[in-house]
Amino acid sequence: MKIAPKSVCAVIPTRGDVDMTAIVKNLNSYPEIAEVQIIKGTTVFNRYLGAKDAKQEIIYTQDDDCITDIRPLLDAYDPRIIVNAMTKRHAKNYRRAQTLIGFGSIFHRNLLATIFDPKWKRDKLFYSKADRIFATVNEHKTIFPHIEILPYADNESRSFREPDHAKKVEAMNERIYKITGITA
Repeated sequence: MKIAPKSVCAVIPTRGDVDMTAIVKNLNSYPEIAEVQIIKGTTVFNRYLGAKDAKQEIIYTQDDDCITDIRPLLDAYDPRIIVNAMTKRHAKNYRRAQTLIGFGSIFHRNLLATIFDPKWKRDKLFYSKADRIFATVNEHKTIFPHIEILPYADNESRSFREPDHAKKVEAMNERIYKITGITA
């Protein structure tokens, strides 16, 4: 499905501790991007709050620690699914229903209904691992464009570096399974 110019809102969550200039410049180089929203906060759920309030119905999102060639995502856009970017190295860790959102993902705003569904308990786990719900409950297509992982992607402040990260992931995956029956 061809995307018209100025019909995509890019939503980038960040703690606000990194320079976003190169990411914003990259996104603004695509004619389909109408606006870039930088959402400051401490949880990934801010990604979905920003997307919910976007003026455009097509949402592009990524984390603040990479620069992705989003042309393949734009070209593969399908309003019924998430089209997400990943590296082949990371894809080896996602062999079931779950995928990554943070290297770059494009989707129609209608898919947000899954994350705003009241069946999901709003607690610390939900706010820190909301991407896992969104990326598991919605169908997705993973593609492998060029992705530049920025030097600070491995900083100690990154969520995957938290000492209890693996326990949180396991707890969220169990929650997803109990509510949906989907094995993440």
